[in-house]
Amino acid sequence: MSENKKKYKGTYFISSISLTSAIVEYGISSIFILSLLYVLHFSTPLASQTYAYYYGLAYLLPILIGYLSDKYLSKSRALTIGFVVMILSQLFLSFSTSLYQPSNIEYNSYFFSIQNISYALGLFFLAVGAGFTNLSITHIINSINDKETSVHAFSLYYPILNLGVMLGAILMSVIIGEENYYMYKWTFLLFAIILIIGLIVFHLLKNKYLVDNKGKLMKDEHSKNSILEESNKLLGKISSKSILEIKNLNLKERLVLFNSSLGKIEKDRLTVFLIFLLIIIFYRIAYSQTSVSMVFFIDIFVERNLYNYEVPVQLFFMLNPLFILILSPILMKFNNMINERKIEFGFIERTIVALLIIVLCFAMLSALGYYLDIDGTDKISIIWIPIVEFMVAISELLFSIAGYSLVGDLAPEKYYSLFFGLFLATRSISMYLSGKLSILFPTDGNPTFHMNIPINGLMNYFLIIVTMTLIAVIILYSLRKMLRRKMHLDKLIQ
Repeated sequence: MSENKKKYKGTYFISSISLTSAIVEYGISSIFILSLLYVLHFSTPLASQTYAYYYGLAYLLPILIGYLSDKYLSKSRALTIGFVVMILSQLFLSFSTSLYQPSNIEYNSYFFSIQNISYALGLFFLAVGAGFTNLSITHIINSINDKETSVHAFSLYYPILNLGVMLGAILMSVIIGEENYYMYKWTFLLFAIILIIGLIVFHLLKNKYLVDNKGKLMKDEHSKNSILEESNKLLGKISSKSILEIKNLNLKERLVLFNSSLGKIEKDRLTVFLIFLLIIIFYRIAYSQTSVSMVFFIDIFVERNLYNYEVPVQLFFMLNPLFILILSPILMKFNNMINERKIEFGFIERTIVALLIIVLCFAMLSALGYYLDIDGTDKISIIWIPIVEFMVAISELLFSIAGYSLVGDLAPEKYYSLFFGLFLATRSISMYLSGKLSILFPTDGNPTFHMNIPINGLMNYFLIIVTMTLIAVIILYSLRKMLRRKMHLDKLIQ
């Protein structure tokens, strides 16, 4: 083993374990909408609403799970709980889909049945399990790497994660194929087996491979203090008050103390950060449409016959991670090139370009929608979908790099976790709003309404996303000079 591989042995090991959970988590996301539409027989608006509720919860839960894990659980125990809960989720989902019966009935509201209750429990356990698993994996990667190696460690982890995303979509397509909904039960059982294998491998080999970049076995302890005690310690470090005095403060007084602990530069950067959170929500609402309304679009309006083979809808979900895997090293070389030439291409420029690519992407879909009949008799060529996914992948890479670098550059050392938690929490809000927006997706001749504007075609629907994203571009571009000034880039440690 080379010296570099030895240095990142622990990172390679935990990333390979994360591969199993990624296959399951993202494999399910590739057929999430399809299972709601054709197994549970939900209407399009009800499926969109369910998407909103589930992903809103799924991205909010890690905040609570993170607190619980820090207080009560070691990192490996948190990962074990995550895997076990995810395995239970697969059993519930398998049981629910085993009750599948073909039907032309469409349900417009929730109702109690064994199938629906089992499916809901499966989704809840999946959200909880994925929260534990993802947090513990990133926590482990952070703990076995220092500041010098953490960036490279995550650059190793990210492609492996996307490989799992791609494999999950391929597995769903190979096993299920097109419209074989009775096969879902076997897929969920396979996913349970994959998780069991990942958990067994983790426990058998963790004491050998889960080492830090210096070859020492990972420390696997947890904080013995409560959240309130940790808060008191933090406030004690940043103020002249003793912890005993802080314990007697009420919430309002604690907030005043928190505010007084921030200097002018930190307050300016906090302003930039909060504005950027708003931009994130705009971006994520648009980006998330690729996993909800685009499913409706591909299913209804895309000609998927390719040399007498009907391409399954879920197979399209492998395109985004595939393009990310291909584009990641190219983007790294691009970053090195602009750094060497000292070209200004910071988070503001990256974000504006990422947003404009999304605008162009949905403007193209809107133009295509103009030529499509709303009853679905006309279909577009399959070639348009890889073009859309390629554009989305470029946008996502630019935006993710901008987001993570923003948190790293602007977050005060003492509040890094708080800032990063807020950054991740925006996904919950945006995924929820994305699902709510997709309720308006037109699938028949009946118009839907948004702010009293009739949406009776695909062009109108996609123009909403174009308009919304353009507003974000205008806000960011208009404020760019003020934001750059309040970032105090000259004060950042290089």
